[in-house]
Amino acid sequence: MKYTMESDFAKHVKSSEQHNVYLLYGGQAYLIALYEKMIVKKALGGADEAFNLRRFDGDTLDLQTFYDAVESVPLMAAGCCVTLSLDPEKLDMSRMKELCAVIGDPPQTTVIVVTVKEPPARREKMNLLIKACDKAGCVVELGSRRGADTLRFLRDRAQKNGCTLESGEASYMVERCTDDLQLLATELDKLCAYASGRKITRADIDAVVTVVLQARVFDLSKAILRGNFPKAMELISQLDDLREPAARTLSILSGAFVDLYRGFAARQANVPAGRAAPELGYAKNREFAIKNGMSDSGAYTAGQLGAMLEALAEADLRVKSSGGDDRVVLEETVAKLFLIGGRQKC
Repeated sequence: MKYTMESDFAKHVKSSEQHNVYLLYGGQAYLIALYEKMIVKKALGGADEAFNLRRFDGDTLDLQTFYDAVESVPLMAAGCCVTLSLDPEKLDMSRMKELCAVIGDPPQTTVIVVTVKEPPARREKMNLLIKACDKAGCVVELGSRRGADTLRFLRDRAQKNGCTLESGEASYMVERCTDDLQLLATELDKLCAYASGRKITRADIDAVVTVVLQARVFDLSKAILRGNFPKAMELISQLDDLREPAARTLSILSGAFVDLYRGFAARQANVPAGRAAPELGYAKNREFAIKNGMSDSGAYTAGQLGAMLEALAEADLRVKSSGGDDRVVLEETVAKLFLIGGRQKC
């Protein structure tokens, strides 16, 4: 059985119903760990973990030992549980097929929980695993939540920690940290300790929260679009101090300008952001990228935006193919973007 909605899966986990096999996979490690804990607790029904819970790591997986654990008889309990943290790419195809055979036919007294926290780009082995788990139990992909759900998660966690977090500040945290719930939870706990029971402000977030690379480069793109050359050079210096590779910075910066161009195209075609985002392949929680692109592209022509993307592509090629100073290439490229946009203010 495949659960396509996290809400449906959450209802199942909280109910008395139970599958013999669970596959939890996706980019949200926090949710995977949360649901794994809940499933294990329900499967054991209060029984002693020492006798009825076995945990396995795919990096050191011995298939015979895993099989023996799956087939073991519960001790003074109605059932036992076996968990497996797996990277499918670390098993060859033969061992993957053997594993799927074990997973595909567990005894009724055993619950198997398989977690894949970084699904591989190559899908062959992953698809084999999904098929086996789907047939024997259930599969759920735990990826990015809707933006509103992420903001609710932050507000509720802040409240439990005795603080108040408004939606505007919660959105700002997501901008600073991306929508990774594990990272957001860690940073919010730090923030609540700092705020010590009061309302959390944007200044608190700036003072405490660790900003991810994407957010710093987002600030760089904003400085360029606002014509603030000194601020752009300051941000480049900060990125260099943090030893961020110029190639990564250019990649993220290029993505921001692609969003800008797409927003320009959507605005020119009179297509609203809510429709343009899914048609252009954006997840629900990234609709803001198109909205920002539509707003920020108003001062540019199609020719200027095309020239900016070409400058970024040339810089990417220079960084990847030459042995020169990458910071110089980045600074020259940003200066070129200012010249193309013609909006520099010092």
